[in-house]
Amino acid sequence: MARIAGLMFALLASTVMVAAPADYVEQLQARAADKQLAATPTWRALLHYEPDWMGAGVHSTVASDWFFFAPEGKRDPAAELHATLAALFSAEKISPRDKPAGCAFVARRKFLVAALDIDTARLPAIECNKFRNWRRALSPDKISLIFPTAFPNSPSSMFGHTLLRIDSSRRRRGTELLAYAVNFAAAAGEDNHGLGFAWKGLTGGYPGVFGLFPYYEKVKQYAWIEHRDVWSYPLDLDDAEVARMVDHLWEMDGVKFDYYFLTKNCSYQLLSLLEVARPALRLTEQYSWYAIPADTIRTLADVPGLMGTPRYRPSLETTLRWQADQLSAEQRDLAIAVAADRVPLDGARLQALTARERAAVLEVAHDYLYYRLQSDNAEAESDRAHANAILLARSRIPQPSSFTGVPAPETPPDQGHRTLRLAGSAVYEADDLSLGLRLRPAYHDLLDDPGGYTDGAEINFLDLGLRLDPEDGELRIDDLQALNIVSLSPRGDLFKPVSFQLDTGLRRRPSSNVFDDVPNNLGYYFQGGPGLAWGQDDLLGYVFGLGSLDINSALAPDYALGAGGSAGVLARPAADVQLRLEAGMLDYVAGDDGYYRWARAAAQVGLSRGWALRGELGWENTAVDAGVRAVLGINAYF
Repeated sequence: MARIAGLMFALLASTVMVAAPADYVEQLQARAADKQLAATPTWRALLHYEPDWMGAGVHSTVASDWFFFAPEGKRDPAAELHATLAALFSAEKISPRDKPAGCAFVARRKFLVAALDIDTARLPAIECNKFRNWRRALSPDKISLIFPTAFPNSPSSMFGHTLLRIDSSRRRRGTELLAYAVNFAAAAGEDNHGLGFAWKGLTGGYPGVFGLFPYYEKVKQYAWIEHRDVWSYPLDLDDAEVARMVDHLWEMDGVKFDYYFLTKNCSYQLLSLLEVARPALRLTEQYSWYAIPADTIRTLADVPGLMGTPRYRPSLETTLRWQADQLSAEQRDLAIAVAADRVPLDGARLQALTARERAAVLEVAHDYLYYRLQSDNAEAESDRAHANAILLARSRIPQPSSFTGVPAPETPPDQGHRTLRLAGSAVYEADDLSLGLRLRPAYHDLLDDPGGYTDGAEINFLDLGLRLDPEDGELRIDDLQALNIVSLSPRGDLFKPVSFQLDTGLRRRPSSNVFDDVPNNLGYYFQGGPGLAWGQDDLLGYVFGLGSLDINSALAPDYALGAGGSAGVLARPAADVQLRLEAGMLDYVAGDDGYYRWARAAAQVGLSRGWALRGELGWENTAVDAGVRAVLGINAYF
C-alpha cells in the first residue's frame, strides 16, 4: 500500500510540475498581449519584420522556416511571441541549431525576460557554453561601420559595400585589423561573377546570409585585392546596445534571408542589425524601394551623435599611385625594372641612388610586385621569392623613405551628394522649345559633384527622361537609361587598366524633336565597348571603341547594328565645376543603312548643397536629319 501511495504522489507531483509551467506560460502570454509587446520596435527588429508593400500587415525578411516557432510566425508577430515564450520553457533542441530555444535565441530570451519580468528560476536549466565561449572570444566593446568604396568592374560592388566591425575590449591602439567583421552577402559560392550573377542578384536568385570574419581578411579582400579604398565610421552605441546587437548576431547563425541586389542587400540588412541595437532608429523603413550603401551611410550620419569622425584606409593601388607620383620618371622605370627582376638588387643603377631614394624605389618595386601577384592571383614561387628578396634589401637600409602618407579625400562618402536626382530643364531642338524632366533613382554620373564618389566612375540606374510640350501639354518619354556604366581608369607607368562603358535602355533613333510628325519611335538599345584613359582626377582624356544595337520600328528593317568610337575630355577647371567634351561616330554595318555622328559639350556648376546648374550644347547628325540640341536646367539631389 505504501508503495502504491508513493507512486501516486510521484505521479501527482510530476503532473503539477508540468501544469505549473503551462499555467505560467499562459500568464506570460496574457501579460505580453496586455502590454502589446509584439508591436514594440524591439520585437519587430529581433524578428526582422517590415510592413507589407500592399495592405496593413507585416512580414519578416527571414527566409528560414526554422527561425519561427509559430507556423504563422513569419507574418504574425503576436503568434510568434506567444510561441517563443512556450519554446523558452522547453529544453527541446532546435534543428538545425542543435540548441534549445534559450541558447539559440539569446537576444529574444533576454528581451522577454526583462519585458515580462520572467522568473528565470522557472526556466529550464540549460548550459549555453558555446555561446559564452563565442562571446568571450569576441569581447565586444565598440562597433564601427565600414565602407569599401565602389568598384564598377564588379556587379556585386558597383555601388560600394557596407559591413560592421566589432572591436574587442582587449584591443590596443592600432590593432583594428585583429577585430571581427560582420558581413551580409549573397550566398553565391563560386558563381559570383558576370552577368548571370548580376541577374540572379537582381531577381532574388540567391539567399543572403550574415557572416563573421577576421577583419584583416576583409581588408585584404577590398583594399589589397580589389583595390578599393576603405572608410571606417565609429558608431556611438552604449554597452547595452552593443550587447543586444552581438547577441542577435549569434541568433543569425545559419539564418537565410531573401537577397535582392537593389533592395534587401548588405546595407539594408546591416541597418536592420543596428535597429536591433537601437530600435528607436527605425532605419529600414526609409528604404522600401532600394538601398544604396552611400545613401544608408548618409542616413546614419543624419542621426545626431551616432557616427564619429571617419578614418580612411587607402587601397594598395591608391598608395602605389601616390608614391609613384613622388618618384622621378627615371626612378619609376627603375622600380618597374627591379620588380621585373631585370635589374640586380646590388647593381650600379640602384647603388648610384642616395639611401633614401634607394629605399623609396625598393618600396615601390616590392609593393608593385605584390600588387601584380594579388591582381593576377599568381602562385609563381619565383615571383614571391623575388618579392621577399626586395623586402630584405629594403630592410638593410636604415633610413626611411621620403614618401608622405596618402591624404584622405577632402569629401568623405557621407558628405557626397544624394543619389536620387530630379532635374528640370529647357530643351531647344529642331527649332522647338520644350520642358525636359529627368528622374534618376541612382547613382552618380561624371558631371555630378565627384566628392565622396569614385573618381572617373559613372553609374546611372533607371534614369528616365520626359519631355513636356508647352503648346498642348503633351508629355512623352524622351529616353530611359536602364543601366549606364562608365569606368575611366587612367593609365600610367605602373598601371595599364582598360576602361569600359556600357549603356542600355530605350532611346529614339534618329534623334530629333519628340513632338514633330516624323516616325521617331522609342526603341531598345545596347551600346558599349572598351577604352583607354589618361591623366589625373582633375583632367582625364579618353577614347572608346563602340558597338551598338538598336531595335526600333522607325528603322528599316527594324534594327541597326553599328560600330564606331568616341573620344572626350573630363575636366574640373574649378571647385564645384565639372566639364565634359565628347565627339563620336557610329556607322550601321547591318540592318538599317545609316550612321550617327555627335559632338557635345556639357558642364555642371554646384550652386549649394543638393543643387546644381547643368547645361549641354550638342550637334547630332543622322542619315535623315541633323541639328543642334541645347539643354539648360537645374538638378536637385535628395
